[in-house]
Amino acid sequence: MMALIEYYARALTGGRFSLISFAIQPLSFIFIVYVVSGGRFLNTALAGAVVSFIVGVGVADLAIELVGMKTRSRFYDILMSLPGSGWKKALGISIGMSVPALPYVLLLTVLLLSRLGVRALPGMVLGIISLWLWGAGIGFLLGVRMKEPVRTMRLSNILVTGLTVFPPVYYPPSVLPETLVRVLVFLPTVSASRLISGSGDGLSATVAALWGLLGVAFLLRFAGLEG
Repeated sequence: MMALIEYYARALTGGRFSLISFAIQPLSFIFIVYVVSGGRFLNTALAGAVVSFIVGVGVADLAIELVGMKTRSRFYDILMSLPGSGWKKALGISIGMSVPALPYVLLLTVLLLSRLGVRALPGMVLGIISLWLWGAGIGFLLGVRMKEPVRTMRLSNILVTGLTVFPPVYYPPSVLPETLVRVLVFLPTVSASRLISGSGDGLSATVAALWGLLGVAFLLRFAGLEG
């Protein structure tokens, strides 16, 4: 598992502009929401960026890497010949793919803690870990089921955009009709955003935890990319 983490960390952070290009979209959304709301939605904008980093790594980057791995049979054979069970390899790949997002997630979390106080920390930790587990689980599910890298890229882009841009992830649910909010709060990204922004309640914590457990179930089932 540690070998996989080290491999992906070096591969994904080696280029001069790799970390900047990785972060440009979530950071641009923070700027847009901050300007449009006059600074009122800064907490949710910061939380939305954390959600985007995590979901982008799991649902998009991880799924595309796994499908691409099928076409690089030599690398896949080496990976599967490494010692350790399938779930350890899945965890190693997931953590390694998340390394480029880690500095931004930590920085945004510290900024939110400075605004919300330490009391918000348990909810933030629950939201981040649950969302990461769910994203990694969905990434592996797509990576095992899908066959074409281009189709996987298109589907993951639709999922990431649909789950992070349109629902109340960067902005508070209060701007939407109450009926719509009652449905959207059950999305993994919305429940996590509410916890990370310090506005989560018991329902948000329960929903986030259940999505995290689903991700764990997907990771535990990983035994190879053949399906």
